[in-house]
Amino acid sequence: MLSLQETPVEGNLDYQHLKDIHYFLFSEVYTWAGKDRYDANITAKFGKETTLFTAYEKLPEVAKVLFDALREELYFKEQDREDFIKSASSFMNGLNILHSFREGNGRVQRVFMQYLAKNAGYTLSFDEITSREMVKASIQGAQGDLKLFEVIFNKSLQ
Repeated sequence: MLSLQETPVEGNLDYQHLKDIHYFLFSEVYTWAGKDRYDANITAKFGKETTLFTAYEKLPEVAKVLFDALREELYFKEQDREDFIKSASSFMNGLNILHSFREGNGRVQRVFMQYLAKNAGYTLSFDEITSREMVKASIQGAQGDLKLFEVIFNKSLQ
């Protein structure tokens, strides 16, 4: 994670970029690093607590919709702080529900969101956010309530 600050993973803020970040972080740990659950043929249902993540067979379709919407929103460039917080919260919730990878989703999502923020002219640091806060925001987000994600982005965005 620290080496990413000095040498970011280059990409186009698309789904492949997300996979490339996963590969960078986990290629020495997992043979399936950089492959989403669909590409790695991991067909098991995934969830955490009461949240079920995107089904295996729907991953390509849902990822395309999510990242097409990001591109259509011009990667949230030129949004004022308040609008960026709302957009980033919604997108982060989408990434979390997508849950592309068998392991490492949270780390990859946070790095991707930092790249997205930088591209939009902001600095984003999750250093002050606990894993408990992130999990709680993710659970509430999956239920349609983005308030905690908005609090997290408000605290983390400069």
